[in-house]
Amino acid sequence: MRRDHGPGYTMRFRQATAFDIPAIAATFDGHNALPLEPRVRAALPALLGQLIASPACTLTLFEDDSYSRLQAFSFCGGLFLREAVVDTYLAAPYPGLLSRTLAALLDGQRPLLTLDEIRRANSSDGLTLAVFPVSYGRLDWDDPRTAQLRKLAPQAFLRDIGGYRLRAIYYEVFTDESAAYLQAGGYRLLHDFAAPADTGFQRTDCKPRMLRLDRADLPPGAMSMATQMFDRPQARLGLTLAEQRVVLLALDGASDRVIAEVLSRSPETIRSNWRSIYRRLATVLPDVESPPHRGDGYTRGYEKRRGAVEYLRQNLHELRPMIRPAQK
Repeated sequence: MRRDHGPGYTMRFRQATAFDIPAIAATFDGHNALPLEPRVRAALPALLGQLIASPACTLTLFEDDSYSRLQAFSFCGGLFLREAVVDTYLAAPYPGLLSRTLAALLDGQRPLLTLDEIRRANSSDGLTLAVFPVSYGRLDWDDPRTAQLRKLAPQAFLRDIGGYRLRAIYYEVFTDESAAYLQAGGYRLLHDFAAPADTGFQRTDCKPRMLRLDRADLPPGAMSMATQMFDRPQARLGLTLAEQRVVLLALDGASDRVIAEVLSRSPETIRSNWRSIYRRLATVLPDVESPPHRGDGYTRGYEKRRGAVEYLRQNLHELRPMIRPAQK
């Protein structure tokens, strides 16, 4: 979880869960929002539930307290697409790649990678990611809350994608300001659909542009946040998928009770996951399994968990699906 203090309010981000589906669906509107055809918009809650349950999707919710309580403000995330989907798009580009991807899911097609396919790609040539545009609602680009969102979005994106081995990132945006912002950050303009044929459901001020960032855009050893996504280290700990999910929620400050609720697991199962995580971490953090001092068990337990979470926050590649050496 990250916090950024502005003039009288706080904005933060965290991993989205199924409980957030109504809030995320409400952000598909306004400036830079992904345009959806009516049948897809009507099915959006069910589609979001499908995405949140999919290993091929990352979703992060932005919240702020400018309404005196935390309220959904926007979201970011992306989908790991099959190469056939990308090849079809590149052969005949069109506006709304993710809009059409959601329509394909609604029609029972399979545009997203399975968990095993993600493991294989993340352990070899890498994955292709298509990014959801970050909507800023009815606010102006220069509004303080939009400015806060721009500050947090790169951190949230790295939290979502850091540790994966990527081949390319496709990022379609729908306003001039968003396109300029990404190009200033190194993305290349791939297609300009700023004056597309009328689709019947795009806003009149919608100006689609597809941008791309791939390995060829970054020289080896480049000092860039994106380097972590195209050239990540090799995982050493061998955390299971269940253990990875526990830690990813803990990165946002979730308690074991909340983690158990979100993952539909018992509290004892979560505690068992932590014990296994500590055993694995002992190879790189020798003190993590040291017994607590007499009378200091609570403090020692808190410090052990905090040390584990901070190590894994800095080594996100340990939290991503990949083939373990014994599986190859």
